[in-house]
Amino acid sequence: MKIIDAQIHGVGPWATWTAEPVELQHRVLTELVIAYLDAVGVHGAVLFPGGDAAEAAWAAEHLPDRFAYVPHISPDESDVDGAVRAAKHSPGLLGLRALIGWPLDGTEVRRLESGVWDPVFAACERHQVPLFLFITGWLPQATGIASRFPRLKLVVDHLGLRQPPLDKAEEPPFKSLPHLLELSKFPNVYVKLCGLPALSREPYPYTDVKPHLRSIVNAFGAERLMWASDTTRFAGRIGIGGYQNPHTVGDYPGKHTYAESLHFIRDSDVLSASEKEEILGGAARKILGWRQA
Repeated sequence: MKIIDAQIHGVGPWATWTAEPVELQHRVLTELVIAYLDAVGVHGAVLFPGGDAAEAAWAAEHLPDRFAYVPHISPDESDVDGAVRAAKHSPGLLGLRALIGWPLDGTEVRRLESGVWDPVFAACERHQVPLFLFITGWLPQATGIASRFPRLKLVVDHLGLRQPPLDKAEEPPFKSLPHLLELSKFPNVYVKLCGLPALSREPYPYTDVKPHLRSIVNAFGAERLMWASDTTRFAGRIGIGGYQNPHTVGDYPGKHTYAESLHFIRDSDVLSASEKEEILGGAARKILGWRQA
């Protein structure tokens, strides 16, 4: 199977580096990402740029069989509908991302509750652009979005569960899992299956997490789940410029490798072969309309 990783960030070197022309930088950094993928046997990836989407757009345009991208959308855009309409027709752009659970202080959640984000939801529904919903720690809020915008294709980021290293896991780690499972009743809700190994208290193969994996598959069906490693987050290596998350230096609870993230699914004894096909790429192709992959 051609495995698709439904989220990584730009993999940058530990240096601030510019190049002239800028295409040279895009080429070199894209080669670096390809090396990451090839090392573990992943065919393609959805890139989530943290800010400037130029590198991700370049990779998706020049290597459409291997890369697609999902940039952020903000309700503060001067023309939200125009931005979403333009996204619909941008080559390689397969969705948009709403950062509602970040920052962790609930600032965007309060704006969500006051209706500030509604134009984004309405525009994505109108133009049929999938919306990745970062709503970690606030999963019950997703219920209202899914019910009020039934034709909006929503993808819950990171299971909606608090995960290290950017956040602290709940106690117990799957305390809020019932809120995620409750969302399965909405046929327009999908899940980015990301970070399960980070919530394990055991080494690979993370046996303690297997029952939770199975419960998610039972609730949503494999066809609504997209495996994502987000390996750049867990390694603390996101983008160019030498950014280093201090919580990722050395070991931390839940730290795992790219290979461990992949093989937790690929070698799972609680998933059927057909479920693995969906989770490791089949579902992403259908949900996002990635026909090139």
